[in-house]
Formats: sequence, structure tokens, C-alpha cells
Amino acid sequence: MSQAKNVAQGFSAMASGIWLLTCAWVSTNINMWFGLGLFLFLAVPFTIRGIGFLKSLTMEMQAQARVKQVKSILMSLQGVGLACWFFDVISTIFVVDIKQSGYELNPLGWPLGAVGALVYYVPITFVAYYLLYKVKSKESVYATIVITAVTLFMGAMNLNAGLYNFPKTGSFTLSMDNLAILGIWLAIITILAILNIVAIIKNKG
Repeated sequence: MSQAKNVAQGFSAMASGIWLLTCAWVSTNINMWFGLGLFLFLAVPFTIRGIGFLKSLTMEMQAQARVKQVKSILMSLQGVGLACWFFDVISTIFVVDIKQSGYELNPLGWPLGAVGALVYYVPITFVAYYLLYKVKSKESVYATIVITAVTLFMGAMNLNAGLYNFPKTGSFTLSMDNLAILGIWLAIITILAILNIVAIIKNKG
């Protein structure tokens, strides 16, 4: 389903941007060359993908194709919110479960706080799909823009929480907890790099 693909693309693009920030943080605060190497490893395919996306936006299109593009972007933005939520969850796992150097600020506690946010993101994605592809009216597009703005606001709060958590991971020394964090972090960076490469190949194909 192309709509699910749009959500996944929005997720991977936003997640790439967020985790590039973590690489920059590692380069500045822990090890410059290690962080810089991983930054470039993810930044190169992410940048190439971004350039291709910007080119598609500047292409001349008929009105109907432009509306279709707007709908695709709105669906992709649902994935942006999910990417912010994902970063918040992973950073909380780092700090609360692995490092045990912090605690969950959400009154629901951990992990109910994370589940509570997911209960919003998943249904609202289906609501956006229904409004855009089943109702098919100008009013439904405007309504989707409003709920997307709410989703992005919630995503911004998740992003802020994740950025608050991540520095608490400390340094990546040779201890079991730090090695666990490093393994998860490297796996995420690698997966995101692969997803960006796959997106580049598909766009050229």
C-alpha cells in the first residue's frame, strides 16, 4: 500500500535526521572520529535521498498530481511523529532500563507513558488515511492538516524528551551497559542508512 510506504518514508527520513544529531553529539562529547565516521555513514545516503525529494517537489505537475503529492506528504508527516516517539522510547530505554541514571517524567510511568503516546499516533494515522483517501474532499484535506499539526506538536514534545534523555547516557566506555547502548545505537544507524539507500535505488528505478 502506497500510503503505508509514505508513512514509512516519513519515519525513516525524520529518524535519520534525529540520529544524525546523536552522531554529532557523540562526535562532540565522546569521540570525534567515531561520531564523525558514523555521521558520514548515515548523512551521505540521507542527503542524496533528500536532494531527490526536493527535485520531485520542483517538477512541473498537473493539478491532480499536485494534490496527490500533498496527500502523500501529509501521510509521510504521520511517520515524522512516530520517529520522534521512537527516539524518545529508545533514549528512555538507554537511561531508565540500561544506565538507570534517570526516570520517566510522564505521570503514567515507564513503559505506560510510551504506550500512551503510541495509542495516539497509530489511530490518528488511520484517521488521516481515511480523511485523505476515503472522504476525498477539500474539507477532509484541511482537517488532515489540522490533525497533522497536532501530531507534529506531540512529536516535538517526544523529540524534546529524547534530547533531554540522550546526554544522560554518558560516555561509551567498555562496560556492559555502555556496550549494550552502543550496540543498539549502531544497529539503528545501520538500519537507517540501509533504508535511505533502498529509497534512493527505488526512486531511480
